[in-house]
Amino acid sequence: MVYREERVKQEKKVKRGKERGAFLYSLRLTIPLLILLAALSVIGTLIPQNATEQEYLHRYSKETYYIFKGLGLLDMYHSWWFIGVLILLAINLIACSLKRLPGVWRHVRTTKGDYARLGTYLTHLSVLLILVGGLIGAVWGFKGYVEIREGETVQVALSPNPHEKRQPGGIAVRCDSFRVEFYPDGTPREFLSTLTFLDKGRVVIDHAPLRVNHPISYGGLTFYQSSYGISSRSILEVRQKGGKGFPSTIELSQGEVQPIPGTQAQIGLMHYQEKVHDLGEAILLVLFTPGSSPRDFWLFKRHSGQGGEQVGGLTFILKGLEKRYYTGIQVTHDPGLPIVWVGCSLLVIGMVVTFTLRRPPKRQPLQEY
Repeated sequence: MVYREERVKQEKKVKRGKERGAFLYSLRLTIPLLILLAALSVIGTLIPQNATEQEYLHRYSKETYYIFKGLGLLDMYHSWWFIGVLILLAINLIACSLKRLPGVWRHVRTTKGDYARLGTYLTHLSVLLILVGGLIGAVWGFKGYVEIREGETVQVALSPNPHEKRQPGGIAVRCDSFRVEFYPDGTPREFLSTLTFLDKGRVVIDHAPLRVNHPISYGGLTFYQSSYGISSRSILEVRQKGGKGFPSTIELSQGEVQPIPGTQAQIGLMHYQEKVHDLGEAILLVLFTPGSSPRDFWLFKRHSGQGGEQVGGLTFILKGLEKRYYTGIQVTHDPGLPIVWVGCSLLVIGMVVTFTLRRPPKRQPLQEY
């Protein structure tokens, strides 16, 4: 009697273990994982990834920024929970395949040539390789953005995490020239960058054209033509109210902030625009004064000989303006991409095997009555 009770308990324990293991290869796990992965991909598309804190605060409120940051939604593809979903989906796929493989193999041996069932396993293997490639790219890959003015050379910084201290690599990119063509209505038709790539000071790719949808790859990096714009450098003359002190001359590059001599204020050049309110070319300046909020204002080129612009007790006159195009280049590094391509190839082969090698069912002979 005691032996029978122990046996029943052991059988129940084994049954519960099988039920727990069965969850790994059931559709009750597969479908929620696929839905969750799709939802996370949508979130990662809607929320910009790996941007600067200033960009996020410009887009969202401070509270929203800290909530997103705490949940890991600002660097989602490197988060432990996203990687965990990929790993769990891979385990589920492997468990499903191994559980059904003996039965499928017996069917193939019995039917002597019905290899269409094996196409399913090629498809499963392809999906697994795509997941592995995506996982490698999420952990060790990165995506960055750089702006290069015509004639300038920029060192490419290599880092999987843009928030960490970046170590410069040996690859540098020089923008030899930039050209943009427009349609009659003013919209850009094509913009093209001519780039030279240098590796440790040695030219490896000389005057290569970079177009939209025609990237250039070198050293494990891929360079995409992303955007363009006009970068400016201005010469300002600053006079104090009442003629106090001598006029000061300040040279400013776009995005640069400099102190105004003889004062505690600072002036920054934020933006250049070819046409503002039908008044022609202008630069957007920001005046930083202690104890007051920053004040932004437009300084027009056409007003340079008309006394300039008076802001905060100071008079600003635009004495010179240099304009150069800059090219915006997206730089990506994805070490898992070759594995993803192998997975995509196997996916096509698996579908071909599944739908072309399927043997038609045997027809049953008609019975006479």
